[in-house]
Amino acid sequence: MRTAAIVVGVAVVGIACAAPAAAAPSAVVGPGTGYVTTGGLDDLTACSFAAVGYDAAGRLIGLTAGHCVLRPGLPVTLIGNPGAGPVGTTVSAHWGPDYGVIELDPSKVIPVPSTGGVTVTSIGDAVPGQPVCKSGAATGTTCGTVLEVRADSDILTATPTLWADSGSGLVSGTTLVGIASHADSVPVLSPTAYASASASLAQLNSRGGVGAGFVPVG
Repeated sequence: MRTAAIVVGVAVVGIACAAPAAAAPSAVVGPGTGYVTTGGLDDLTACSFAAVGYDAAGRLIGLTAGHCVLRPGLPVTLIGNPGAGPVGTTVSAHWGPDYGVIELDPSKVIPVPSTGGVTVTSIGDAVPGQPVCKSGAATGTTCGTVLEVRADSDILTATPTLWADSGSGLVSGTTLVGIASHADSVPVLSPTAYASASASLAQLNSRGGVGAGFVPVG
């Protein structure tokens, strides 16, 4: 009887010490999902994702505006789901065109092609007169037309944006054509300039590294 008690005790201890199952990802991220970067006071910014996908190395990547990535290595937390904690880190920023790269944690993130009525399944070019829409953290989904495609790769649209919409994706159908960059003039509800998505990806691919070979989730 005494020996049996010892065996049972060991079995109970073994059950108590078993490692808990890993939590499933719960943070949904897609076009227009808002996020903040944190670090010091100078590292705080609020922006949106243009699209989420995988690079050539299989890393989970979020595309955004370059001016939203204040420096590499900053933790990224979702505006609509702060309880998920940091879901990724900033990687790189570029201007001309204005695009940035964030590496997301696949153990925390569920990548989706559609949020807020905007879907991204491919990357393409914009043309004047093209009807387009964007989804961002500040103004939600807004639509307009392409007014001009400039030589510097900026796309001017009548699709209004506000602070925190920066980085959001401009789509024609389900094709990502632009990444929200800046107001063309004052006031802030003036036409918005978007970085060309195709020019951004071409430059990202030529530079290599994290994000190169990006393909949206589908």
